[in-house]
Amino acid sequence: MAAIVLDNLVKKFADHAVVDHISLSVADGEFFTLLGPSGCGKTTLLRMLAGFTAPDGGDIRFGDKSIVKTPPHRRECGMVFQNYALFPHLTVFDNVAYGLKARKEPAPAIKTRVEDILRSVHLDGFAERYPRQLSGGQQQRVALARALVIRPEVLLMDEPLSNLDAKLRVDMREEIRRIQKGFGITTIYVTHDQEEAMAVSDRIAILSGGRLQQVGRPRDIYFQPANTFTAEFMGACALLRAEADLDQENAVRIAEMPLFLDIGPTPPPPFTLMLRPDWIEEAKDGVSQNRFRAVVQEAIFSGADVIYAVEALGCVMRVRFSAAKCDRLREEGESLDLCFAPRRPVVIRE
Repeated sequence: MAAIVLDNLVKKFADHAVVDHISLSVADGEFFTLLGPSGCGKTTLLRMLAGFTAPDGGDIRFGDKSIVKTPPHRRECGMVFQNYALFPHLTVFDNVAYGLKARKEPAPAIKTRVEDILRSVHLDGFAERYPRQLSGGQQQRVALARALVIRPEVLLMDEPLSNLDAKLRVDMREEIRRIQKGFGITTIYVTHDQEEAMAVSDRIAILSGGRLQQVGRPRDIYFQPANTFTAEFMGACALLRAEADLDQENAVRIAEMPLFLDIGPTPPPPFTLMLRPDWIEEAKDGVSQNRFRAVVQEAIFSGADVIYAVEALGCVMRVRFSAAKCDRLREEGESLDLCFAPRRPVVIRE
């Protein structure tokens, strides 16, 4: 296995930098995700790691060895593509064995290793089937087995779940996490799906416009985003412009309404506060602190939750309540009183 270091990595197409001086490190055995919108540079970064695209500047190291000039077949990387890239005319066994045969491994060793890896991905008994006889999830596991059977130092995965339906994506991301931890292999995973990234990753790198926005554990990025882009990309939130109320300690004003915070020293005004939809509650009788009036614009029932788009504090924000605790859906134009705990808002320090 190998630790990975990207040092001031640059890639340009024409005059546009799609990877713009990115530096980061990935620990040996870590599940590390590159997360961002389409066109942010994450797949280009993955292709540079695989050796399919040459960087225009910077260095890539596996362990203490630079691999920038190493051809793809000598980088000891396993790659799982978005479309799986299985050979339709080969059986599952032969698809998985392809890399071992290319390395001229002995036939008995190939048989043993393919059978072992198929067992690991819960595909024992499928060796003689063809890709067309498999479900999408099974094809994805064949692609994963083919990447792992060569015992690579690094596993690279490019949006491997994007072709699956919603339920199967959830099942397969849990399976990928289980397999990765079982093998202890350093993994770089590319996705644009925030929930998927948070579910599988040890750490996440957020990319936008070819630049690194933030690196951290999923919980840290979700609860302590470094900037407004990361705050909004990691999930629905309200971004509120606030000013300190100099007449009262721990008080701020948002849209001329006084509110109280427990967030440590107040930054210089004005500043931005972030509130996630599930941090806001319906105000009960007797609650006065951080209570504000909202007007419903839209109500969405999603099964476990009821999500309201409401106009409040000078903007439109979303709030999320447990459906089991809602006796009815509020109508458009209906008013309700909301509140949030003083410790809840997060200061966005640009």
